Amino acid sequence: MTPDELDKRIEFILQMQAQFQADVGQLATSLARCEANIDNLRGTVSELRISVSDLAGVVRDSIKISDDRFTRLDDRIGELTSAQKRTDERLNALISVVERHITGPDHPARA
Repeated sequence: MTPDELDKRIEFILQMQAQFQADVGQLATSLARCEANIDNLRGTVSELRISVSDLAGVVRDSIKISDDRFTRLDDRIGELTSAQKRTDERLNALISVVERHITGPDHPARA
């Protein structure tokens, strides 16, 4: 190998080494950005976890309130149904009395 060829090879190796160092520097910069992004994502996920937990509590409370309201509504509907039955019975009794009064003893009662 001639001294000129040796110089060219050494120059090539030095250029490759310089390019390698530049590439490693870029990779280090990219890695640092990735690490910063991962740290930001960790914080965001932590905040999201807290928000979801808070929201789940709100939903749980809302469901309980709704269940309580439905239970009270069911009770009130039951009371209303009972009252309606009593009203129907009393109205039927009143109708019978009025019919007997109107028809008098001379007319047979309707069935």
